[in-house]
Amino acid sequence: MKRIAIFLLLGIILFGMVQAQVTTFNFKNEDQKDWSFSITPYALLASQATDVGGEKIRQSFNDLASITNAGFQFMSTVRYKRFSLSIDGTFAELSTSEQQGPVGLKVTINQNIIDLAAGYVIYSTFDSKEEDIAKGWAIEGLIGAKNWVNNIKLDLNIDLGDLGNITETIDEPLGWWDLMIGIKTAIALSDKVMLGAKLSVGGFGIGDSSSFAHDFYYLNAFKVLNYMTVNAGFRSFRYKRTSDGLNTTVRVLGPFLGVSFFL
Repeated sequence: MKRIAIFLLLGIILFGMVQAQVTTFNFKNEDQKDWSFSITPYALLASQATDVGGEKIRQSFNDLASITNAGFQFMSTVRYKRFSLSIDGTFAELSTSEQQGPVGLKVTINQNIIDLAAGYVIYSTFDSKEEDIAKGWAIEGLIGAKNWVNNIKLDLNIDLGDLGNITETIDEPLGWWDLMIGIKTAIALSDKVMLGAKLSVGGFGIGDSSSFAHDFYYLNAFKVLNYMTVNAGFRSFRYKRTSDGLNTTVRVLGPFLGVSFFL
């Protein structure tokens, strides 16, 4: 029962600050400068659905935002010619509490999600006239790993009146790695507007990883300065995982917003 409760609470809280892999597809070819760097703060305005051990949880973006105390999300990419290395991070503290008569329960999650990916531009027709966005299209292959770490703390308090209080604290770390492989494409409609999409799959039941996970997003990038783009799009994410005999399925979808800065 303790495990079921923990996974249910994790399902409620897990995507208050969710990892999104937002990027502006800043492809370079051999005629442009060899090295480039970008950093993108972003936010996913997600709703989510979690199925755990036969229980179903459905929450809107407002529900998730209400339990987020603090958090930060970013993606950074270093590119050398056709090769790239990116890191996508989410760092958040989330909590929720409930009081039922003399029984009070508070749940706190410190969440760190790190997604590492190496990429190679398989094909590109982008010219060298623009530093950030140029007319053309490109395809990039990706391989990497996603690490989920969720330190969950449950504080239980029972008020017995004149007899005092009964308190109990449960600390439950949950963490795993998912191998991820994918493909990303971009089409520049003009020097100022680019469309992109990415699909990655992973997990594959390796060790303690998800039995299967996939991540898809569609992106619109708008160049506002030579060194900055504004990004907006839509993302859908899903994973299935079994731990201690519990089957967990999580589905997330919603729009995202971000701003990318280039060096």
